[in-house]
Amino acid sequence: MLELKNHKYEGKNKEELINNALKELNASTNEVYYSVKEEVSGGLFKSKKYQLTISLKDEVAEYVKLYLKEITNLMGLNVEFEIQKRENYIKVNMISDNNSILIGKNGRTMSSLQTLLRNSLQNKLGTKINVILDANDYKEKQQKNIERLAVKLAREVRKTKVEVKMDSMNSYERRLVHNALTNFKGVTTISEGEEPNRYVIIKPIEE
Repeated sequence: MLELKNHKYEGKNKEELINNALKELNASTNEVYYSVKEEVSGGLFKSKKYQLTISLKDEVAEYVKLYLKEITNLMGLNVEFEIQKRENYIKVNMISDNNSILIGKNGRTMSSLQTLLRNSLQNKLGTKINVILDANDYKEKQQKNIERLAVKLAREVRKTKVEVKMDSMNSYERRLVHNALTNFKGVTTISEGEEPNRYVIIKPIEE
């Protein structure tokens, strides 16, 4: 079974526990992910004890790479991985000759991989780690296409004063539209419908 390399410590003082672990690992707080569990012992005189689980971001990035490699190999795909460690998230760009299989219809396969990976990391480390998967910059290109379409439709709505109903989108795509048009004068946006068929309506408003 694939294991995430982590380090476990116990102590009665939370801050001291974290500081000692960082010193031992020769790392700063922005170079690690960690979770702390609090335990209260029973009896007449209750006392607190803390359990610290900590991993270096380099170790997490290596686990992410091996985890995805294992799954994509089972899918029969040859994939290379570019991993970027950011302050609040890890971004992984997957490079393959079989993008259509890796991405799936409307990005569903890639989204499922992302969910599996996030759940695995949370089980291993005890805290949520935001990992963003992309494939040959598919998401980045998709984002730009959605934003361009939103602006184009907004211009038509402002000119004709007739609202436009966009195609069904997932929550991430709808948020892109809302954000793209937040400061666009003469229109407003609302989401309507039931999942998975919710959509955005671009409406004209008086400036």
